[in-house]
Amino acid sequence: MALGTVWAQKQVVYTPTWTAQAQFAGFYVADAMGFYKDAGLDVVIKHPTASSSGINRLKKGESQFVTLQLVPAMEMIDDGDQLVNVMQYFQQSGLMVVSHEPLKSFESLNGKRVGRFRVGISLLPIALGRKLNLDIEWIPFASHTNLYVSGAIDATLAMNYNELYQLKMAGQRLKKDQLLYMRDVGYNVPEDGLYVTKDYYKTHRTEVDQFVKATIKGWEWVAAHPKETLDIVMLYMRQTGTHSNLSAQQWMLDECLKLLVHPKTGKRSYQLDPEGFDLTNQILCEGGVLKKPITYKQMTQP
Repeated sequence: MALGTVWAQKQVVYTPTWTAQAQFAGFYVADAMGFYKDAGLDVVIKHPTASSSGINRLKKGESQFVTLQLVPAMEMIDDGDQLVNVMQYFQQSGLMVVSHEPLKSFESLNGKRVGRFRVGISLLPIALGRKLNLDIEWIPFASHTNLYVSGAIDATLAMNYNELYQLKMAGQRLKKDQLLYMRDVGYNVPEDGLYVTKDYYKTHRTEVDQFVKATIKGWEWVAAHPKETLDIVMLYMRQTGTHSNLSAQQWMLDECLKLLVHPKTGKRSYQLDPEGFDLTNQILCEGGVLKKPITYKQMTQP
């Protein structure tokens, strides 16, 4: 039996945070182009479902690798979960506020009803609001565009690569002063990263290293071949029965590629930036989301 055949038996499961879309293009490319196979891995990509989130799959051992945003990952560690950040690919924040009225600063949300995601990155602006002693009524949304378009809320959280596009397609003629990007007002925190459990990291270091290297190769291929990448993304969406269109995925891919780049160095490092980590720590601690600061070593080493 050839050595490559033996390597291919190392099956691992990766689960993104959401259904198939360009946000996870680097993983799809690494799979489709054979980068995982070349690294000796048989990678199965299993998207989350309503009854089986990536976090649940990780805790049950059904997935070895998951994508998590930094903020919820830190909350999980604060709650006692043993996680390791093995690759940080989104170096910047795509989080923003979209408002019916002009926004001068985050403080402009005082006294407003603001739509928020039910989980995840919403913890950052919630903590920031507490830190600034703002009176914000946070409204969890199920249907993002309907809640905002109907006027039921004054403003809403959105990701610049996803919900912003949805609002534009829903006919919202948004002016610049209605859009407040968190990265432009001093809160440019890292977002999507790759995580494993500490136990898995300690016992399968070779597989972790192989998976990370192949995924980085995938994202680098994406950056060099965005047009071809869209074809691969659309293929994975069709295979999983996810409905979208090429224009929406083009928008998402363009914006996500910008998030890969570190704002100061202009490079794609794929490592968690200590400065961005410290900023996130500070906001979450001062806003009462974390009981105590999490150390960089806790996040990145077993």
